[in-house]
Amino acid sequence: MQSDLIVAIFSGLGGMLGWGLADFFAKKTIDKIGDLTTLFWSQLIGIFPILVLLSFKPSIPNFSYFDWLCIVLLGIGEGISYIPVYTAYQKGKVSLLSPIFASYGVFVAIISAIFFNERIPLGALISSLLVFVGILLINGGIKEIFRMKSGELNIKGLPEILLASLLFSFWIIAFNFFVSNRDWLLILLFIQFFSAASVFLYAKIMKQNIFVADKSLWKYLVLIGSAGVMADYFIAYGLSLSSHTAIIAILSSAFSLPVIILGYFFLREKISKIQIVGCGIILLGIVFLYLKL
Repeated sequence: MQSDLIVAIFSGLGGMLGWGLADFFAKKTIDKIGDLTTLFWSQLIGIFPILVLLSFKPSIPNFSYFDWLCIVLLGIGEGISYIPVYTAYQKGKVSLLSPIFASYGVFVAIISAIFFNERIPLGALISSLLVFVGILLINGGIKEIFRMKSGELNIKGLPEILLASLLFSFWIIAFNFFVSNRDWLLILLFIQFFSAASVFLYAKIMKQNIFVADKSLWKYLVLIGSAGVMADYFIAYGLSLSSHTAIIAILSSAFSLPVIILGYFFLREKISKIQIVGCGIILLGIVFLYLKL
């Protein structure tokens, strides 16, 4: 049981680091080519690292027709989950919207406990609150909320970001059921492909150009795609071997933490006192995961 918890913590931290790195490198591209273009190309590029990993596998699993249906739906679901995130970011303030999206970890914990009888350790319950408060602090969300007046509480992009958080919560749970105790690497490849395809189709429907003219941005798109696949790899690894779905989701949702740290060391970005407190609270939440009833 202890090893099961360690796998969950390890994979959740890997997901947090991967998505944090992806967000860090995305700063170089989003302002120049837009969120949707960045999302499509990073997902498409992410296919190639998975192909490299598959080349080391001695055998390839066979899928039934039902498996293929699930894979296609999971791929489309992942793409659909990310699209409203970027739509919300274009409408409102990221400092308010990012911690709301990160609440998918809490949603997963609640859904898993109520509908699937997942027993969540006391440490995970305490951690979910600590991590969420820490995410709010490092994104400046609490500061923004206190700045608002009573008549300004309508947060732009709120419906879209809540929808994204709920969709991604259910996607993680569905993905967990499908990859549990399975050879999941090839599954990850096709999910990545269908996710990119769904984003491409959405861009076409919205008549948005996804051409990248600036060649200097491709290296960042490669890094974003590789980091995103790293996150998916760790999460799939954890979900396939561990029963602690909620813990994996809660830890991975703290992806703002590595963004703040990397920005400080490599971009010389200033970290406010409240962000330092937020980082400390997230780390404290991770420690609490070792508490079990």
